[in-house]
Amino acid sequence: MLSYLSFLSTQTWTLLLLFLGLLLVYGYWPYGIFKKLGVSGPKPVLFFGNMLNYKKGPHNFDMECFQKYGKMWG
Repeated sequence: MLSYLSFLSTQTWTLLLLFLGLLLVYGYWPYGIFKKLGVSGPKPVLFFGNMLNYKKGPHNFDMECFQKYGKMWG
């Protein structure tokens, strides 16, 4: 069953999984600060945050968030 995965050793697979897990933690970690502080805002995307929402234009996105979340949002 796992014979097609045997071209890499067990140690290599362990290190690869550990690396991917740490990469995910690193990608999510910065986006939890506002939630811990109780600041509401749009949910960020892994590694990109809210940058993808700015394709509508920074002013439009900021106005939408201001209307939805009030004066303070993050």
